Amino acid sequence: MDNFGEDRSHFVVSALSLQVSGLRLEVRSLLYFVFRFPLLFLVVQGVLIVISTQLLSAESHFKTQAPHYKIDVSYDHDKTLLVGKMQVRFTRNAYPTHELLFSLPGNRFNYPDERGTRKHKIVPVFSLKRFQDNLEDPKTPTGFSTGSLKINSVSAFTQNQSIEKHPLKYSLEPNPDLEVGYSTSNGLLRILLPKNLPDTKNYPGESTILIEFSTNFPEHTQEGTANGMLVTVNWHPKLLTWIEIPGLNEKKWETTEDNPSPATFEVTWKAVQAGTLITTPGHQKLLAGQVVTLSVTKRPIKYFPLIFSRVHQQFSENEGRTMLVKNTSTTAAKTSYQLTSFYLEGHDRRAELLHNWSASFLSFMHSRYGLKSPWKSISIVAVEAEYEQVDVLNNLILVPLPNYKRSEFLDRQSLGFLTRRLAQLWFGESIWSNQDTQQWLNLGIPAFFGLRFFQHNFGADAGIFDSLDWMNPRYRDHFFEKMANSVSPKLRYPILSSFRKNPDSQKYLQTLTYKTAMVLSMLEYTMGDKTFKKAIQYFSQNYQQNVIELVEFQQAMEKFNYYQLRTPLLPSVSPYNMDGNGSLEWFFSQWFGTVQTLDYSFGDSTTRTLPNGFYETEVSVNKIGLAQMPLVVSLITKDGKQFRSLVPGIKQQETVVFQTAGFPDKVTLDPEERLLETSKINNHSYNFFRVRFGFDWEKQREHLVLLVPGFGNNALDGNSVGVGVRYRFDDYRIYAIPGYGSKNKRGLYIFNLDREHLGLHGLEAGVSASEYGGVRSQGIRATYEPSNNPGELEYKFHTSFSREVLFSARNNPDNSDVIETGESNTFLLEHTGAVSPIDSYQINWNIWNEQPSLEIGSDFSYVRWQAKLGQILRVGHRKWFEFDIIHASTSGESPLQKKFQLGSPAVLRGYPQQTNLSNDNLLASRLNFKFPLITKPLWGMMSAFKIQGTV
Repeated sequence: MDNFGEDRSHFVVSALSLQVSGLRLEVRSLLYFVFRFPLLFLVVQGVLIVISTQLLSAESHFKTQAPHYKIDVSYDHDKTLLVGKMQVRFTRNAYPTHELLFSLPGNRFNYPDERGTRKHKIVPVFSLKRFQDNLEDPKTPTGFSTGSLKINSVSAFTQNQSIEKHPLKYSLEPNPDLEVGYSTSNGLLRILLPKNLPDTKNYPGESTILIEFSTNFPEHTQEGTANGMLVTVNWHPKLLTWIEIPGLNEKKWETTEDNPSPATFEVTWKAVQAGTLITTPGHQKLLAGQVVTLSVTKRPIKYFPLIFSRVHQQFSENEGRTMLVKNTSTTAAKTSYQLTSFYLEGHDRRAELLHNWSASFLSFMHSRYGLKSPWKSISIVAVEAEYEQVDVLNNLILVPLPNYKRSEFLDRQSLGFLTRRLAQLWFGESIWSNQDTQQWLNLGIPAFFGLRFFQHNFGADAGIFDSLDWMNPRYRDHFFEKMANSVSPKLRYPILSSFRKNPDSQKYLQTLTYKTAMVLSMLEYTMGDKTFKKAIQYFSQNYQQNVIELVEFQQAMEKFNYYQLRTPLLPSVSPYNMDGNGSLEWFFSQWFGTVQTLDYSFGDSTTRTLPNGFYETEVSVNKIGLAQMPLVVSLITKDGKQFRSLVPGIKQQETVVFQTAGFPDKVTLDPEERLLETSKINNHSYNFFRVRFGFDWEKQREHLVLLVPGFGNNALDGNSVGVGVRYRFDDYRIYAIPGYGSKNKRGLYIFNLDREHLGLHGLEAGVSASEYGGVRSQGIRATYEPSNNPGELEYKFHTSFSREVLFSARNNPDNSDVIETGESNTFLLEHTGAVSPIDSYQINWNIWNEQPSLEIGSDFSYVRWQAKLGQILRVGHRKWFEFDIIHASTSGESPLQKKFQLGSPAVLRGYPQQTNLSNDNLLASRLNFKFPLITKPLWGMMSAFKIQGTV
């Protein structure tokens, strides 16, 4: 309900379910009984003490009146300069009597923040490795760009408001509460109010102040200009929210700006140049110097976005859409909305695709969940950016250009990016939340509805391509479940955590988006489709213009959670009925407040024949994870009939008994795959195999077998070729490849067996056997590389021991005989590490040592080692220097094969290799200057025998 004409000039920030006004009424009623029942008086006092204690530990509901902004805007697109005259009408009793405090968001770009780099919020995506760290913000296409918001004057009307104004005292102050990465300089505007500030005409109890300001925009995809397009929401001073917590003597301004400061708007626009203006009230194509007054937004909104462009085209379709759906009362419900798309020249086909997809999504939300469009007008706007993540600002859907430029083959991928954020129109832009601790609302809930819509259109097991089964990642399996489960234990944080305080914000964004979506999928399964639909309708309708927390969402779900309506019924055991049959505390506490994981496995089954000819099958289910959920166990008989049983899933091992007429064939846990388990391979009494050539992604329940080609060449084998097998199950990896050498005309092979997480996350060990490069070896190895948060010390230890038989190279390729030159053993120790004292500088190193063990017989006695010290210095946006020093040495009597390995291309990649560089001593330095798309290496080479170099 866009309702720009409807007066909703108040908004609510809620954080506690207990209403203070209701508390006062209850206290008065209780006091009446106190005078009649002295004993009851003591009981009541105890209850009030408990309630008061709870109030001290939590924030209460509070209401405030949203201010009204009337702004005259003059904009020069060529100068990226906006000049504004702003009238702020506010309710006096909602703010302190002596001052007002405004944020000046344009000054966030005054200077680079000395406190550190801002964490960007581009959510990681499966199979895309870009933007995996926070050292560069993808929304700053050329790095830091200066922007500012200057205050020219502050004044207030006198009693004679028509002609007289008098200046007000004000000061600019830093805002240290801003997110790290934003400049704190001049972040706040404090205005001192005079006594007896007059009422605004026709608005008793409200006063008006006037602010004249000018904003210079930085180069930024959402806070300024990029490639000739203006996109901004932070272009004017914003009156901060004044917080008073009833029952506590706590009064403060909301200076962190994590909670929105909504307002109603009345904007008049004029631009020096002609162009298209796109805003929340609507869009208009304007001539140079044309003045337009936009519709008044009587509904409080978080911000007033401005998009000004001279290059956009409007998608030509019907201005409005009407949809007819049947509601739950079997009567027709009719709702209309206006959907408009703006795109750049040459992207007509994709613009139409995204437009129709968005319209279908709105229809789906209405027909499947009963959610009407929260806005009467919605605009899809193509914006300049190099990332794919769609963003939503009020009713404006910003679709980055890469989603338009993809080939037709990748249509579904673009639809997936759009789908993941469309429900933010409801959850995030109509219902608000704290942007530090409650981002599950604007990231996780939209992702959940996007997943449901994608499955609704393409199928529950659909991939991102329409026809291929090979190299076709599944939307649910890979883009959601795999992303939720791929976060290592050390980097897992509860959904209810602080984004600011989280050391690895990228992994946390994965949790907020994909884990929340899968948790809500389990919630829908737990409650039942009809109950969940009623609850989500209630939540959407009753919390608009509210800043909510998880407790409000949980209460909305519990309000309709009548477990008797669910089919099948949930088990009547703890914890499912601990706090009453309708309580979902067991669900929300474990999935939002902890990092517990869920995993069930099929244990065993035994079948016996009963006297009546039926079969009794006993199935055991093992619980591996700490989390618990009701679990469906399915048994299919030889004649194709299916039998199901719902088990609590609480004990470490549970037993299910089936009696069937047909002989049992297969057992499956969670057959519809409703649960977010860390592994689904162990859910079956049988196995799913996927055999592919080269590379592929397996589904969560599949065993993947890859047939991989192998090519190589060296001085001893000549050219070698082979076809191998890669297979992974649980924590085990197998790699086996046979091959053939063209020079020595001998069969070659490599076999590796490794196991990960060997009692400790990051610890893996393995065995190997190979014949390659003139060396036949059998060995064991171990590696320890723990996960680490950004900024922490990175380190890895590796060790291996192998027995080797060494062969010499033959000058005559026609002679297939291979002469054995000796036996040896190899003991290797290696250490790798890196540390970043500051964001712009990193030191990394690698040291290894190899030599035969003296305790075991060897025809050779030598010591080989190598040390590399590297430094990375970032000197600008995606520009950095890399300087490496490499020193390697071999002493003693080493076999020829080892000499060829020293100074190999792995050490001097890019340098034209010659055999005479692979000698016993090596000292090399390498200087690289890297910038986007191009790498320029500057080389220096020194050895014990000669000096060579190239530039």
